[in-house]
Amino acid sequence: MEKQRFLFLGHQDLSGILRGRSVPEERREMALAHGLPWVPGNYSIGPTNVIPADNPFGQQGEIRLLPDQAAMLALPAYGGKPAFDVVLCEARRHDGAPWPYCPRAALKSAIGRLEAEAGLTMKVGFEHEFSVKGLNQVAHAAYSVASGRAISVLADNVLQTLAGSGIRLEQFQAEYGTDQFEISSIPADPLTAADRVVLTQEAIRDGARQLGLHASFIPKPAANVAGNGVHIHFSLYRGGQPVTAAQDWLTDTSAPFVQGILDHSESVVPFTCLSANSYLRLRPNSWVGAYVCAGLRNREAMIRVVPRAPDANGGNPQASLEYRASDGTANVYLALAALIGAGLDGLRQRKTPQNIAVNPQTLGEQERQRLGLRLLPQSLPEALQAFDAKAASAWLGADIIEAYFSCRREDVRQFCNNASDEEAANALQRIY
Repeated sequence: MEKQRFLFLGHQDLSGILRGRSVPEERREMALAHGLPWVPGNYSIGPTNVIPADNPFGQQGEIRLLPDQAAMLALPAYGGKPAFDVVLCEARRHDGAPWPYCPRAALKSAIGRLEAEAGLTMKVGFEHEFSVKGLNQVAHAAYSVASGRAISVLADNVLQTLAGSGIRLEQFQAEYGTDQFEISSIPADPLTAADRVVLTQEAIRDGARQLGLHASFIPKPAANVAGNGVHIHFSLYRGGQPVTAAQDWLTDTSAPFVQGILDHSESVVPFTCLSANSYLRLRPNSWVGAYVCAGLRNREAMIRVVPRAPDANGGNPQASLEYRASDGTANVYLALAALIGAGLDGLRQRKTPQNIAVNPQTLGEQERQRLGLRLLPQSLPEALQAFDAKAASAWLGADIIEAYFSCRREDVRQFCNNASDEEAANALQRIY
């Protein structure tokens, strides 16, 4: 007898976790056509399944998860477990009206404003680092053939699963740290890129479970190991033409966009570095972009300008801007929406950044002050204190800000006030 196949309707919640409901095969068409009901308060469930006491939803209300069949992943049957199809959803009210707390809708709105206000479109690609436990391998050299071979069975599993759903990766490779690996996605429009990130993470976690392994995107698995980050590469286009870089630096369009992100960095980073554990990774001399600045090919800058090869006129049509202060705990929709919102504000202000070509940590404090270089928040409580709710509300809406930061305050209570860094890491890497 053939096993039942299930369809899972899910959304990435305010703690960056994919949650939802599943139905058996016979209810598949109904669910795809009409969605499923969902509890608003579930959006604020934290990584330990605690709902913040001050969440704005309370015990009342009902919304609907409406699936987008363009964002679907088919997870195969294995080990007696049936096949499981995952489709990503947008949350709406039952009458079809927008629900102001939906992260996916917030990103769609940001994309619309980018084009309406600035005439710009964007392509986005991600590099995700993650750790895999259970390989039982000796410590191989970083980036070596031996390390690549150690992960090749999982890589083959994941690549086949993704390809079956029309998703492809640019690379799946061994990274710097022991048991650390990296994937790179193919650039796409922001919504497609975000959807693919969520589905790819689930494919990796599921593929690892099939092999008796555990894959985690936690930023800092332990104090003495390499951290797992996310590099968000993005490029700007006007009328289909690239306007990201020329002459190995920013253009008149991209420069103020980047400056906007720099100016609002303290209001962007709580969305790109979601967890208490995230801030253990944001340290100087770690190639994570801990200082607020932009720099040509500079991996210690928060935004690295990557011009790549110039054309005959000195333009850089393949250029990207790499935002480095991010990790795999983030709600990717809110992270991209915040970057777009800050960049749009920069376009209004028309200020431009300077090229910081050195590691800011090697400069004296007086020189850093002269150059306007500041360190990103070094803890989640510090990030919440530095956050500008008024600015972020203009990008994402005041409702999302209220709900999102009730979750982050609960994170502070659990993982900063009532747990050691080691205890928090052990708890969070089981989830992320």
